Amino acid sequence: MRVRNLILTLTLGAALALALLWALTPTAPVRAERPAAPATPLIEHRDAISRALAYLKTQQAPDGGLVSPWTGQADDFTTIKTVIGLAAVNRPVAYLTSVSGTTPLDYLATRAYTYTRDASGTLFPGRAGMLLVAVVAGEGDPTAFGKYPDGHGSAGLPLNLVRDLLDTYHPETGAYSTTAQMGWSTGEANTVNQLWAILGLAAAQQPIPVTATNFLIGLQETDGGWGYGAGGDVDATALVVQALIASGNLPLDAAKVQEGLEFLRSRQAASGGWESWGALSADSTAAAIQAIAAAGYTPATASWAVAGHDPHTALVGLQAPDGSFSGNALGTAHALAGLAEAPLPILGNAQMVNRALTWMSETQNADGSWSGWAGPDPGATCDAVLAYAAAGYDPRTVHPSERVTSALDYLAATAAEFVQRSPDAAGKLALAVVASGGDPGNFGGVDIPAAITAWYSPTLGAFGVPTNTYHQAFAILGLASSNAPIPVTATQTLIALQQADGGWKYDLSPAAWNTTAPDHTGLALQALIAAQVTPTSTAIVSGLAFLRAQQDALGGWGNANSTAYALQGVLATRDSLDNWVSADGHSPFEALASYQKADGPFVWAWTLPTDNGLATWQAIPALLGRYYPLPPASLAPFRPVFRGPDPDRMVACQPQAAWGHSVEVVIPFGSDLDRNGSVALDWRVAGGRWVTGTAVHRADGAFTATIPVTQPLTYEFRAAFADPDGVQFGPTTAVTLKPHSVFLPVVLRG
Repeated sequence: MRVRNLILTLTLGAALALALLWALTPTAPVRAERPAAPATPLIEHRDAISRALAYLKTQQAPDGGLVSPWTGQADDFTTIKTVIGLAAVNRPVAYLTSVSGTTPLDYLATRAYTYTRDASGTLFPGRAGMLLVAVVAGEGDPTAFGKYPDGHGSAGLPLNLVRDLLDTYHPETGAYSTTAQMGWSTGEANTVNQLWAILGLAAAQQPIPVTATNFLIGLQETDGGWGYGAGGDVDATALVVQALIASGNLPLDAAKVQEGLEFLRSRQAASGGWESWGALSADSTAAAIQAIAAAGYTPATASWAVAGHDPHTALVGLQAPDGSFSGNALGTAHALAGLAEAPLPILGNAQMVNRALTWMSETQNADGSWSGWAGPDPGATCDAVLAYAAAGYDPRTVHPSERVTSALDYLAATAAEFVQRSPDAAGKLALAVVASGGDPGNFGGVDIPAAITAWYSPTLGAFGVPTNTYHQAFAILGLASSNAPIPVTATQTLIALQQADGGWKYDLSPAAWNTTAPDHTGLALQALIAAQVTPTSTAIVSGLAFLRAQQDALGGWGNANSTAYALQGVLATRDSLDNWVSADGHSPFEALASYQKADGPFVWAWTLPTDNGLATWQAIPALLGRYYPLPPASLAPFRPVFRGPDPDRMVACQPQAAWGHSVEVVIPFGSDLDRNGSVALDWRVAGGRWVTGTAVHRADGAFTATIPVTQPLTYEFRAAFADPDGVQFGPTTAVTLKPHSVFLPVVLRG
């Protein structure tokens, strides 16, 4: 935990220091209304986003590309930015499908080689990096996108943008540069090529050399921003800030990151947005918001407000009646990323899964296990093993720090006891062992299929407790994964547990919590399909109807775990995912991804916003489109990736105050997604005794307090931030507030 005081002095009156301020007396009561807490950590711009997306549909050419504001024809640059914008608002690239059935990513694939190279075939590092960002955001393969043309040494082979961009790196300088030249475009070492090369490789989760980050830092202009040699530029600086953070080589409180943010503050307009060529710009405002969000100032509202105007208000105010921003597809695509507070690079499911798996590796116990409700647990470890295997990684290569014991070693050591716990325990162990490439017939000296079968009662026609859905489902899945026979009566028993509404309960006990639920139903559907029940059977059709009836407006089922198992059930039946897109265009995959934090872990639901191991383990296979049983496959060693900044830390910002009939204190903050940060606000008459215990209330992005005033005195506040996840401090420059016609200089001393 980090705790630090920020002190704010408010003085009312003349330009000289000897002025008066309305102040509290030590006995004055404190009043404040508690604002409603947001349901999710996101700012709601649903209407603006929907209108912008509708406009983009009118700007798509038949070949799938998006129309350039300069040429009136589809072009690569506008299409790249549109793919990024779609990903920012969680829409699949197929959301924009042209009349000829092509998507923006299809368009880019046909032009990938020519866009990223000059006439001689020499690569433009910046263009390649920008395209990489779009490919990853659009769920494409960055190592196989487009093809090398005839005449190239790799003619006809998939284009490997990652390898080609890595080949432009100069370790002696840290620059990504080439001799490419075409029109105004150049491959020389400069700000544009360096920032986009870093962003592109970071999107592909390639490690960024420290020398590359340092080279970009060295291109800083004298005014603290980054640009093109003639002083800092808002858009360029915003992109550089994102690249520096994405490189993983600088802490967020590093001087150069803060200097970039200070440059953006210095260029912020009174409207709360940013200008370009003398007019408020959607492009520049969106880029600045992305940089602000990358540094943790989420939501970018109170922490970046100017005279009551914040960046989001400014950006939304620029939307035209037709839904566009700047009157074209490019400005509209840029605005989408700003509205969503989506910093670059925007990662695809595969990359976000890698972040989740890296987080999991950091929570692994010393004995190779993961913990369940009461400490190290084989069941929790099986779930984690299945997550790694679903992503194509060998769980045997995942070890606790400085140890060699893996999850499979732990499971082998506990197998004999675990299979005796329950039939669902034995079945889950078989799933994990088979998915990892192990032999379920001899694992830790245990014949797991035999152990599952030992739980079967021919008399009852069931595994374990006949009324328990999980006993039947996991036992069936375990046997199916092991290619062992499944008793027909067990399948019939599981079907018989289906309720009148088409769903399944955990069991048939009368407890109030024990209702039909999407997760139980999704698990049962996977088991029935594994037992060769046809998708057209009454049980399967009714189960899918139950899931469809329970699906929420965001395309999911209320929480991460239920959404994961329900989605796996749908996938197992091979039902078309087109049938599962909500009226507003949200898919179950999008819904599931919405429960993940930017640094990897999932929450169960945003009403309980702490990192949740079970939600993370169970979400990963579904997010990758995998369902149980996972067949044996060739698995690769796992390599941890950079997870990005922790969004659970609190970003402390400068207190603000305004004077009306009372002193209204606003203490902005950023991040703190798990909502366990706090602030203590004290006050005193200048030079007097501090009065503690002032009531503060949490809003979205700020703590507030209302302090009644009765006497004109000089008055001071002291704000102390605390968070178990750490406290990051923002800039400490002084600002001047202007309530009514009176100046309130606010001086921060820390």
